[in-house]
Amino acid sequence: MKKIYKLLVFLLILFFTNNIVAFNSSSYLISQSAFKNYDFTTVLDEFANNNKNFQNNNHIEELISSTITVNMKLANQISKQILLYEPDNQEARLVLMTNYLINNNEKEFMKLRLDSSRKKNELIEFIFFLDEKLKKKREISISLLEIVKSAYLNKNINFDTNYNFLLFYSSLAILINSNNFEAHFIRAQLFQIIELYVQAESSFLKIDKSSSYYIDAQRSIAYNFSKIYEFEIAEIKIKEIIQNNNNRYYLKKILADFYRTEKKYSNAIEHYSELIEEDKNDVWNLYYLRGICYEKQNLWDLAEKDFLKSLEIKDDSPNVLNYLAYGWIEKNLYIDKAFLMLSKAYEANPDSYYILDSLAWAYFKKNDLVKAAELMEKV
Repeated sequence: MKKIYKLLVFLLILFFTNNIVAFNSSSYLISQSAFKNYDFTTVLDEFANNNKNFQNNNHIEELISSTITVNMKLANQISKQILLYEPDNQEARLVLMTNYLINNNEKEFMKLRLDSSRKKNELIEFIFFLDEKLKKKREISISLLEIVKSAYLNKNINFDTNYNFLLFYSSLAILINSNNFEAHFIRAQLFQIIELYVQAESSFLKIDKSSSYYIDAQRSIAYNFSKIYEFEIAEIKIKEIIQNNNNRYYLKKILADFYRTEKKYSNAIEHYSELIEEDKNDVWNLYYLRGICYEKQNLWDLAEKDFLKSLEIKDDSPNVLNYLAYGWIEKNLYIDKAFLMLSKAYEANPDSYYILDSLAWAYFKKNDLVKAAELMEKV
C-alpha cells in the first residue's frame, strides 16, 4: 500500500507540477504545438534551427523529445544546460543519471543523487536505490516502467497531453535495460495509441521471439499495417506475418478482422468460418463478428443464426444482445423480447451510445414516446 501511495505522489509530481517554460518566439509556438501533437521530430528541428547555442535556459520539451527519439547525445547536452539554471530539474537529472549509469560512471551518477539542498529526491530514490544500495540495472528499468504502468492505470490522470511523459520514462527503462521487453511493448502501445504507427512497429520489432510479449507484438504489427498501407500491401504483409509465425490463431484473426473493417465481407466470412472450426475460447465472438458480415451483406437469416449461436455460448455479451435485438426491432420482430435483451445490454454497458440508441428505438416501438425521447436526448 505504501508503495502504491508513493507512486501516486510521483504521478502528481510528474504530471501536475512540471511547469514547462520556453522561449518567446514563433519557434516556441511551433515547437509547443508539435510537442502536444507528438511530433517530436519537428520539436527537435525547431530547436536545431533556433537554439544552436542553448541561449534559452529551459528546454524540457526538447529534452523529452530527444529522449523519446533516442538522440541521447543531444538529450545529455540539454540536460546539462537545464541544470545550470534549474539544478533540481527532475527530468534533466534522470537523463544524466541514466547516461552515467549506462557508462558505469558511478562518481558522476552519485553527484546527482541529492538535490541542491543536499536532500534526497523520493522519485530518484524509488527508481535507483533500495535500502541505501544502488539497484541493479534490470531492477532500475523495472522501477521506471512501474511508474509508467501506474500512471497509465490511474484513471484520475488526464492523458491528453502526457503521453509524451509516459514515452519518456519507458524510453529510459529501455536505455537502461534493452532486454526489458515489457518496456518495449508498452512503449510501442503508447505510440500506437497516439497513432504513430511506424514508431510503434519499430518498437514492437525489438521484442525477441523468446519473450512472452512476442505474439502480442506481432498481432499489433499486423494491426498497424492496416493503418499504414493501402489494402493490397497491408494484406500481403499481414499474411507474411501469419506465415512466419506458424499460422497462429490470433494472427489469423487479425486478418479476418482486417477484411471486415475493409468491408471485404466475403473474405472475412471465409476466414471467420475457418477460425470457428478451431473452437477456441472466443468462438462466441467469432460467431458475432461473422454475423455482422452476413448482416452487412443483407443475409439476415444467416446473421441471426450466428448471433443466436453466439448468445447460446455466452449469453451476457452486451454487443451481441444489442446487434440482434436491434435487427429484430428494425424488422418489427419479437419487440418485447428485444426490449428485454436491450435492457440487459444497457445494464451491462450503460456508457454505450449504440445500446442507448437501440433501447430508445425499442421504447418508441412500444409506444413509450416520453421514455424514447428521454433516451434520445442522452444520445
